[in-house]
Amino acid sequence: MEFLKKKRVIMIFLVMFGVSASAQITPSKVFETSYTKEAAGDYKGAINEIIGLNGFDYHKSLRLGWLYYLEKNYNETIRYYEQAIKLRPKAVEALLGLCNPLEAQKKNDLLETTYKKILAIDPMNTKVNYALGNIYYYRKDFALAEKHFDLVISLYPFDYYSNLMAGWTKYFLNKKNEAKILFNTVLIISPNDKSAREGLALIK
Repeated sequence: MEFLKKKRVIMIFLVMFGVSASAQITPSKVFETSYTKEAAGDYKGAINEIIGLNGFDYHKSLRLGWLYYLEKNYNETIRYYEQAIKLRPKAVEALLGLCNPLEAQKKNDLLETTYKKILAIDPMNTKVNYALGNIYYYRKDFALAEKHFDLVISLYPFDYYSNLMAGWTKYFLNKKNEAKILFNTVLIISPNDKSAREGLALIK
């Protein structure tokens, strides 16, 4: 009888210990381990930590999209970011993540479409407005480029890249006075900027 009592106590202890041990494997711990492996360059290990996680489907998909991007497995990257977008259609971060593999694969049409989807949700997003401005500039669609660069400058008047690109855009639109102001702003930010000086020389 005493033996059975001892056995029962041991069984209770083991059950309690098992519950305690499993309770310690929380989603935050899984993600923490994944971050540690990512920092060490072990992307496959970081993926394996996340892929078996139950629940937190959006966060899991977003994380896997990023890790597969680091591994340069762009098909899987796109697949997981698209899963995240389906789960949270208004989440700008998932759409921004999707831009990475599209840019890496030079899928410019899909990239432009994704930028437009982001702006439909977040029209003042400066990163995307600048990126779209660049796309239109190099297509020589200067009127559309101007619209996006002007928006960025309205929010960040002292931004080097936006002032420079807007300066050249205005120049090609024959808005020379505006271009001159922008090139001079660039020279305040970067006094020896070669591109801005070239622009001013052409205006003279």
